[in-house]
Amino acid sequence: MTALCCHGAAQAALPPAAADPVARKAEGSTEADRAAASADATTQINEQQDISWVMPAIRLGGMVSYNLRRDWSEGQQRMRNGLTATVNASGSSFIWQPWFARINGSLGLSMSRDGSDGGNTSSVSKNLILTGVGELSVLAQSPYPFEAHIVRSNNRVSSDLVIADGSAHQRIGFTQHYYRQDGEAMVGWESDTQTNTDTGNYRQRSLRLNLAHNRPEHRIQVTGDGAWSARETTGESTVQSNLSLQHSYTPDPSLAAESMVNISRAGYRLQRGTGDTRLAQLSSLLVWRPADPALTVSGGARALAVVGGAAGFFGDNLIVGGRVRNAIVNANLGVNYSFNRHTRLTAGLNLNRSRNNGANNANTSQSVGASYQPDQFELVGFHYNWSTSAAAINRTGEQERGRELTGQLGHNLSRDFRLTDASTLRIGAGQSLSVVSAGAGSRADAVSARQLTHSGSITWELSQQPASAMVQLSVSDSRALADKPVSIQMVNFQASSNLPTSGQSSWSGNLTIQAVRQSANALAERTDPLDALPILQKSGSGTKSGFVTTSSGALTYQNQRVLGVRRLRFVSDLRLDSDALLPLLGSAKDQQTLAWDNRLDYQIGRTLVRLGAQMSTSRTPKVQAGPTSSAGQYTAEKKSNRSIAFSITRGF
Repeated sequence: MTALCCHGAAQAALPPAAADPVARKAEGSTEADRAAASADATTQINEQQDISWVMPAIRLGGMVSYNLRRDWSEGQQRMRNGLTATVNASGSSFIWQPWFARINGSLGLSMSRDGSDGGNTSSVSKNLILTGVGELSVLAQSPYPFEAHIVRSNNRVSSDLVIADGSAHQRIGFTQHYYRQDGEAMVGWESDTQTNTDTGNYRQRSLRLNLAHNRPEHRIQVTGDGAWSARETTGESTVQSNLSLQHSYTPDPSLAAESMVNISRAGYRLQRGTGDTRLAQLSSLLVWRPADPALTVSGGARALAVVGGAAGFFGDNLIVGGRVRNAIVNANLGVNYSFNRHTRLTAGLNLNRSRNNGANNANTSQSVGASYQPDQFELVGFHYNWSTSAAAINRTGEQERGRELTGQLGHNLSRDFRLTDASTLRIGAGQSLSVVSAGAGSRADAVSARQLTHSGSITWELSQQPASAMVQLSVSDSRALADKPVSIQMVNFQASSNLPTSGQSSWSGNLTIQAVRQSANALAERTDPLDALPILQKSGSGTKSGFVTTSSGALTYQNQRVLGVRRLRFVSDLRLDSDALLPLLGSAKDQQTLAWDNRLDYQIGRTLVRLGAQMSTSRTPKVQAGPTSSAGQYTAEKKSNRSIAFSITRGF
């Protein structure tokens, strides 16, 4: 096998000079001498071929790492240390010629030892992982490339509590492609096996298929995949398969049709139950864009059938379900027409019929709509634009019927002020009104809703390379104009910056503050789900509504050359989150978290030394209980964690 894999040249490719000494010796000899000389030459050639076999180059690599860490949490300390060593060897060769077949292989060995000492308890664990990978590629540059692979790993773990625990993972598969000018084909198979000393063997098989054929106006594609898995110790198994046929038809640029047939199955057999579901569907979509670019017509049809059932324990209940049979048939048609770049008309028709376990249902819907948005123009130095739209929908059916009218009108103003060459101030304001009227046919059943929304923002931006900054304040107010008013107000403040202090260091940060207030009439009946939101604070017979605030911030400092030393890098990252208006300024009823991460790295060649320190704190509000006078008041539960870590890694 070694001679086959490391073959450098075939016999015909040997240089002619290899036989020249024998040929010269045979000149002027008798016929017998020439025959003997020819035999000697053949023997020498074979010997030279045997000597020419060489082993492929082996590439070695790996790393050795040691880490030490100490943690402080809730008055307790814990020391952790670990030593890890990894060795990797890889090589590649070819069979006969490089263009014919190539072989790649690698072998990895990883060993680690981890120790932990928490004062009263201590533990030591060891881990050994052996991984091997083999790949074979045949005729990779041809129309029919073949690829096969095998990956296997073994893991052995031992600790003070477990004497020996092992697991193995093996994956074997291949892929065969076939390319041609008018199509392609592919088939792939893979076997995945996981073995564990406690849970036993788990096996999974998968198969993939892809066939495609192209013609000037057609494209046909078949795709399929399947997966089967089983656990030997429990007898549990799952199966999943899918097969699709797609056809694309494009006779000219104005017409396109897409059709698909799909069949799929999903089933399982577990200890607590079994189930099986089968699905079949047929769909088609047609899009027509005539010479007039303003018109677009689209239509589609779909048929779907689902058959399935399940039985077994779900939670603590035994459920025995019968077969479920559902079917849906749908057809739709849509038309879009643009009179110009400002005005657009739309129309749609939808037909739907369904059958659910013998119960039939049919419904239809028709819709028309129009929208208008003129060009933006100048108004008192501001950019002004407005838009409006309207739509009407009619629904018929046993479960859904009625008519719905919607309308929307909105406008906004914006303007940019150039403060300096590098800074800009942008302000904007907007207003919109939306109206919805829906009913089942009679005026008594009609329901109408109107909503008015106002918004405004002011933004300051600085762009002075390499520094940049942005500050933005935005507000919005949305309220329903009805007998049961509901309103939502939101205030949002954002600030971010990136400020280099030198060619090697920089500061970056961001701050976000958001306040939301939502209110509703508490005297009205609780028919609106908005009335039940927890942010509504009831007081007596009315509603006392306040703003609910959240805030978050981050600050990062980076230095790529600390004290002028090359490859000595420092990063400090601080992150804050709070329910208060500003982080760290909340009261006992506000939840807050803080995380501060610092890291110092120094790299010398292939050696990396790292020193890190982390600190995190959290404060969670709790309501006091009991008959005392402090019952109902908030107290803060605080938790803090600190850690310092050191590691050194050497690669080779």
